[in-house]
Amino acid sequence: MTVLYIIVILLQIGVIIYFVRRGKRLRQAALVNAAAPDTDSYDGLRTLALHITPAQLKLTIPENETFVYGVIMDCNVGEGIVTLSAYITGAVSIYFSNGGVKTGGGMTPEIAESAADFVTAAQDYINRAIQVANTELPAKGCVRFYLLTNHGIYVAQEQLAQFENGSSSWLPLFEMGNEVISRIHASGNGHLVG
Repeated sequence: MTVLYIIVILLQIGVIIYFVRRGKRLRQAALVNAAAPDTDSYDGLRTLALHITPAQLKLTIPENETFVYGVIMDCNVGEGIVTLSAYITGAVSIYFSNGGVKTGGGMTPEIAESAADFVTAAQDYINRAIQVANTELPAKGCVRFYLLTNHGIYVAQEQLAQFENGSSSWLPLFEMGNEVISRIHASGNGHLVG
């Protein structure tokens, strides 16, 4: 009789453990799903672009150096924001805060090379940027450069007026970013969504 009680108690403990673990897994899944960005929105796409990792790009980067593998350039032109995301692999996309998206531009070798050159050039600017934890949008009339590195995200902001009058030390990088955008638009390649 005591053996039967022990078996029943063990079964009850097993059932309790099962439901406790199941509940924990369901709560964790709910948190992951709640934190996942909406990939159909400008904010969601921008968030994804800012959080691409070297592993997702299949890059191996030595830990003893800070290496820029991606650049997110946000331009607030007043009526909206244009975001260019470019990676050392040549992958590139443009997001518009009004809902438009142009992806797949990096499928064209010339555009992929231009995007990779843009990211490579950003390495020279890392000492002019500060490391940040948040990735806010720029104020009206400003441009923000987010440099994605294996040691975190770095940012710098300039006013569009400084690019227009040629006084910004970020002007060469800004021009390279605009060249990538122009090539994507001129090529007709990439897919405009939205």
